[in-house]
Amino acid sequence: MAASVHAAAPVPASDAEILAMMKARVDIDKKGSGMVVGLIDPRGSRVISYGAMRIGGAPAGADTVYEIGSITKVFTATLLSDMVLRGDVKLDDPIGAWLPAGVKTPHFKGKPITLRELSAQLSGLPSTPANLAPANPGNPFADYSVAQMYAALGSYEPVRASGEVYGYSNYGVGLLGHILGLRAGSDIETLVGQRIARPLGMDSTAITLGPDLKKRLATGYGAPGKAAPNWDMPTLAGMGALRSSTTDLLRFVGANAGLIDSPLYPAMQAAHKPQHPIGTQPGEYIGLGWHILDKFGSHIVWHNGGTAGYRTYIGFDPDTRRGVVLMSNSHSGSDDIARRALNRAFPLTIYSVPPALLAALDQRGYEQIGAVYQELRAADPQFRLDEALVNNWAYEMLAQGKLAHSLAVFQFNAAQYPASSNVFDSLAEAYEKNGRLDEAVASYQRALELDPGAQNAHDSLKRLKAVKPGK
Repeated sequence: MAASVHAAAPVPASDAEILAMMKARVDIDKKGSGMVVGLIDPRGSRVISYGAMRIGGAPAGADTVYEIGSITKVFTATLLSDMVLRGDVKLDDPIGAWLPAGVKTPHFKGKPITLRELSAQLSGLPSTPANLAPANPGNPFADYSVAQMYAALGSYEPVRASGEVYGYSNYGVGLLGHILGLRAGSDIETLVGQRIARPLGMDSTAITLGPDLKKRLATGYGAPGKAAPNWDMPTLAGMGALRSSTTDLLRFVGANAGLIDSPLYPAMQAAHKPQHPIGTQPGEYIGLGWHILDKFGSHIVWHNGGTAGYRTYIGFDPDTRRGVVLMSNSHSGSDDIARRALNRAFPLTIYSVPPALLAALDQRGYEQIGAVYQELRAADPQFRLDEALVNNWAYEMLAQGKLAHSLAVFQFNAAQYPASSNVFDSLAEAYEKNGRLDEAVASYQRALELDPGAQNAHDSLKRLKAVKPGK
């Protein structure tokens, strides 16, 4: 008897779950001082915010401005797609067709790089130009000139034809933005403003910030409590120079998802079309600018962004007609939270021991860690503790003299990761500290079986006289 199997419809995380994830990421993981998540679907849009624009500052919210980094690339892709529909350029035009005469462009066996390949990350150009040598490493693209960009292009020697292999290139999309500006007789900021931002009512999206936008700009943090410099990239603006707000990006995502009427929709749809697989992983593709992910029953069209002190994400599922925007002022991304806002089947990255786990262990005892962990996974099958996180947590307790607690956590880690030599080496140390030397020897021996080169285990066994010296 034939049967058809259909994947379950994606279930998004609830607003309460999203807020809890945001709180943990800011307060426990110390990823920036605040976070804003915007959600849009056929019923409308809403914003969930937590924390502050800067440490001790005003609350972060829908109109707080962030550097959106590489999300700029899908604005550049939208401009390209729109210019194709206008008849200004063709996707497969060679880049040399629109660069000044005398600018040398790369060819491989006669094949040039095309505009399509710049946008779809198939150009073969390096991520950053070879001649990038910033006067201020904290603002690495601020003094990079058009002459330098042309020189890097002329000196590049491809090892394969463009169009064959996905390879993410900031430089390539920065060059694309420059070319589109030349063709339009303008610059990328003006083009984005005239053709995307103003038609969509996005009045907080710009590169150059006036007094009002500067007041609303969140401080970026490169490390907990340490402010990071803002980035400027006048020559390569198309790769990552835009700043924007959650309100504005919800309009942009809504238009891309067909939830907000826009004459740009045909150009946007064309940019969503897959151009090439990304690597060998099934379900991952690149469009024009946009990345495409088919996983857990979702079809997500997305891009993220990052500069020195900001990490951002936009994405939408055209099948469920749900979209998400995430803005944070941290050097560490939270793509996982954004994806779970669309489909909670996506895993959550755990940076710190969850408070719910700690509270349960304090109440029930650390010897129950395995049972508590399984209960948490039953509530959320994507919940998973990383080996390194658990090991660090156990070592912290060991250093605090909580010998029994740390041993229980080390034992739990060994049960979860039985093929890890490092886990058994750490467990052996805990057995030693707890005075259980026979079990310490057994664990060191297991560490050596898993990795004969485990030097600490070898030295410790010699010290404990479990093996003969020199053996």
